[in-house]
Amino acid sequence: MSQPEPNGRDEAPDILEVKARTHRRTALIELRGELDIATTPQVAKTLNGLAPDADGVRHVILDLRRLTFMDARGIHELTRQNDYAHQDRHNLAVVRGPKAIRRLFALTAVEEILVLVDDPEDLAPPPPAPAS
Repeated sequence: MSQPEPNGRDEAPDILEVKARTHRRTALIELRGELDIATTPQVAKTLNGLAPDADGVRHVILDLRRLTFMDARGIHELTRQNDYAHQDRHNLAVVRGPKAIRRLFALTAVEEILVLVDDPEDLAPPPPAPAS
């Protein structure tokens, strides 16, 4: 018989999957799972590895739509990355997550600090006008 996990659950704890892809000078970072004290270092490592310099990434989109949980440490990491973006003069936008994450944003007033969008496409420039 297996022992329950320290978090009180019998199944393995959820982990965080981080997918990062870049196109031109924009990075899309997708998070799936739980953003908490155990997983924020993984997000920080990914974001810190983007090398936002003169020829690198200038726009970062952090997609939270597949998060299942976030705690105060996750909120802290988002605000820390937002502060870093302002200091480094690159853009950080956060795609709102599910209802529970949105509620956490409202309770902590982080929605007043972060640039929040509903979809990464909200940030895409309009397509060029057709030639006449």
